[in-house]
Amino acid sequence: GCQGEVGTSCAMAAAGAVAMLDGTANQIEQAAEIGIEHHLGMTCDPIMGLVQVPCIERNAMGAVKALNAAALSLASDGVHLVSLDKALAVMKQTGIDMNQKYKETSTGGLALG
Repeated sequence: GCQGEVGTSCAMAAAGAVAMLDGTANQIEQAAEIGIEHHLGMTCDPIMGLVQVPCIERNAMGAVKALNAAALSLASDGVHLVSLDKALAVMKQTGIDMNQKYKETSTGGLALG
């Protein structure tokens, strides 16, 4: 679902922003984790099978979340309760557990109507 597409993009952008702003390795990892964490479980349900609605808006919101994740990370000491590895493992398991109709099939969620 979009958790893997938008979430991963958000995580990469957040980590990249922190790296560009001279954050520590822990802050960079934390920014990526925040980016993934807040997209877990997001379905991929494009209307009429077209990667337009809600996809474009979800990507725009992911960009905003990336900047927020970077800001949160830079304002912290980089110590976090959830590791990036844990968030990635949960994302994988969520994808496995997610019903097929929410995996870009246009048979569930917003795609129905």
